[in-house]
Amino acid sequence: MAAPRDIIDALECVGSIYFSDVRHKTRAAFILADELVEMCCKALAFAANPNLGNIQFPTLLAHPAVRLPAQTVPLADTLLRNHRTRNQMQHGNAAFTVDDQHCADAILDAVAAMEHCFPGTIAILPDALKVALRVVRLHSSQGDVRLRGAFEDAMRSHGWNGNARRAKVSEPPYPVGSRRYWGLVLFPEFAQVEGILNRLGVPT
Repeated sequence: MAAPRDIIDALECVGSIYFSDVRHKTRAAFILADELVEMCCKALAFAANPNLGNIQFPTLLAHPAVRLPAQTVPLADTLLRNHRTRNQMQHGNAAFTVDDQHCADAILDAVAAMEHCFPGTIAILPDALKVALRVVRLHSSQGDVRLRGAFEDAMRSHGWNGNARRAKVSEPPYPVGSRRYWGLVLFPEFAQVEGILNRLGVPT
């Protein structure tokens, strides 16, 4: 059974923050990715037991309906470590944060948890989100550093403006191909981004 729409919407929110130009975006996206994991697990646990009440994260992972005990499932151990990092950021040290790669890894971990809880979800994700996740994977510890550099170069050199009108004098031109502004093109122009990924041979 694929994930409910609100969970897919939450994943889209994580991706939008990760590719945005807001300050502390990796910190925010990391926290939201961890919350997405909680959403998935709680959906199963509370469906099995509506009167479950408050439940600690390790216990939630090990719930019979969730089947992710940290002691025996590698993904669960990773999710638990991510959760502890999230708690450190929110409750331990306000200045604590994560880098781009650590955040990308956490997003992929959340996607893996979502697929575990709701098998078949990845296959029915919106095309734009699938493309965005390819870019996330490229910037994670799973990504090829050489392909990452080639992709960033290709994004910068791509002709994004096409036949669109020229900016007015009062409008600052945004170099949307630069990493800082990917959020402006990655979702609305996902087909062009997918073309760049395919030409470079970036894995799906």
